[in-house]
Amino acid sequence: PARTWASYAFDLIRRAKAEGRLPYITRAPKLLSGAEQDVIIKELLEGHGQQGVPALPWPESLDLALPTRGFRQEIRQLFDRIIEYGISAEQVADLGRRHNREDWIAAGALYAEYRDVLDIRMPEAFDPAGIITTALQILESDPEFLAAEQARQQLILVDDLQEANPAIHALLGLLAGGRDTVVTACPDTVVQGFRGARPDLLGKLTDTLGEGLQTFVLSGPRRLTGSVAHAWLRTASRISVVGQLPRYRAAVLPAAPQESAPQEPAGEGQTDGAEAAGRAEAHVVDSPMHELRYIAQRILEAQLLDGRSLEDIAVIVRTGGQLARIQRYLSGQGIDVKVPVAEKAVRDEAAVRPLLEAFAVVLNPELLTPEAAVSLLTSRIGGASSIELRRLRQSLRREEIRGGGGRTSDVLLVEALLDPLSPSGLALAGLSWEARSAQRTAAMLRAGRTAAEQPGATAETVLWALWSVSGWSKKWAETALSGGPAGARADRDLDAIMALFQTAERYVDQLPGSTPAQFLDYLTSSELPMDTLAARAQRRDAVELLTPASAAGREWPMVIVAGVQDGVWPNLRLRGELLGSGDLVAAVEHGDGFAKHRSPQSLMHAIRHDELRSFSTAISRAQKLLVCTAVSSDDEQPSAFLDLVE
Repeated sequence: PARTWASYAFDLIRRAKAEGRLPYITRAPKLLSGAEQDVIIKELLEGHGQQGVPALPWPESLDLALPTRGFRQEIRQLFDRIIEYGISAEQVADLGRRHNREDWIAAGALYAEYRDVLDIRMPEAFDPAGIITTALQILESDPEFLAAEQARQQLILVDDLQEANPAIHALLGLLAGGRDTVVTACPDTVVQGFRGARPDLLGKLTDTLGEGLQTFVLSGPRRLTGSVAHAWLRTASRISVVGQLPRYRAAVLPAAPQESAPQEPAGEGQTDGAEAAGRAEAHVVDSPMHELRYIAQRILEAQLLDGRSLEDIAVIVRTGGQLARIQRYLSGQGIDVKVPVAEKAVRDEAAVRPLLEAFAVVLNPELLTPEAAVSLLTSRIGGASSIELRRLRQSLRREEIRGGGGRTSDVLLVEALLDPLSPSGLALAGLSWEARSAQRTAAMLRAGRTAAEQPGATAETVLWALWSVSGWSKKWAETALSGGPAGARADRDLDAIMALFQTAERYVDQLPGSTPAQFLDYLTSSELPMDTLAARAQRRDAVELLTPASAAGREWPMVIVAGVQDGVWPNLRLRGELLGSGDLVAAVEHGDGFAKHRSPQSLMHAIRHDELRSFSTAISRAQKLLVCTAVSSDDEQPSAFLDLVE
């Protein structure tokens, strides 16, 4: 079977559990998502300094950073490096004392608590970095299981080894012992640097696979031709050479025609020679809006004039923010698009937010303020228009006056949604079209309260009660099948609701006996998208919008690389340096003299090379046509990377 390393490691852990080799795990192994890991770290950080719990010895300079999501991201990066290198919490604290790093001492104590929480709360859950090291530890500690695994793998084929971290190299070395192994890699196309990818380890493959290693360089291009090949080579030539493998870059060019050579006009029924050989273009426009319009124009031209289907086109950008902006614009122009899953936290999805608001009101009716009621009624779940809401307020107010009352429409609206037997609730039941959304919302809240009052109520049962009464499941499914922009939105809303229920299922399974209120607190505290090892189906005939990480390993006839701006691509901001995760790795690899390997100049060079590898990956996804765009204005300037394209 073809698997990612994480998927293979998870399968190995699952099989070891099934064979009884992991007695400390009583339930089926599960992947601890990044969102769940973030919540655990957040709870641990918030617990210190409260109710008699001593504060961790963080430097004073970090006081303002402690409650932020960015700080937790730095913590996760540091934990990932600790796990990959198999360092204990005591070793981290010892390194901190030896090198006068108070942040490492505090992080070591926090990591010890983090491991204790996982071992007690969910020993069957493995975080994204730990899943590889756990598989490695199982094989190293169980020679019988290792022998059986090696016998099962007669031939090992590894692609894109440049994306591997040290733990993956160690696992490969263990599995490949005495087995036929074929490894392919291109050190100049790396997108997993933020997860610890180490392309420099390719120069040390003899340490991993043994002295009998044979290295071959492809004699000619297999994908890139024409000016696309030249653009890639110009980019790759600015990246530092990894190990002893410099020759492979020159192999790209033999089949690439000279860019200055004239092209014969294409006759009828013939393909234009420039495009057949691969064509690269760079375009600078006056504003971000002009860039969006130009992207849409090129997509429509390719579809209508060149006969390309939308699935033959990809748009690649550097950041998730750029991705969302282009998605909104192209969808508004009627161009079908699809984006990678898990680009935002479940709680932030437009279809999920109102369902969670209703969930919170079910658990605590006092949360339904007039503002919250309006927000709920006009949301994707409520579905009321501004005209319907105004008519509803007028109707409730008219009935109130007829009964001799004088309350405002705000008070009446809240009462009508919460209490069906109140005067406002009875009036709501007798209204016409203007009250449909409010009647449906009131029915959802009643069903949710009934489910929450049942013995053994869980987050799943309450959510299902709310969703099943809403009536949107069938409507959105029909709209999604009809296609168009509305269909695309309904499709995404349904995916978001499915993700919400999957999150609730995971939570209930991992924490039996937990209450709906605890789940709501967990989900509202979660600020990261959920991770998954499973692929999800997406629409086929649509333009794909991706980041370099999600585009890696794939190719399209036409690729648009947008937003190539200075400060965005390359982004030379130091990563993981707030807590010195890179310094920690250097201290482990080089000992006390690690500082000479971590000068500011060397760090900036390393970051720029990472950005070049990411850009190299993006432009090399094009088979026939590469279009790169940037904005030149008073506020924004094109990146120097754009000069490498044309």
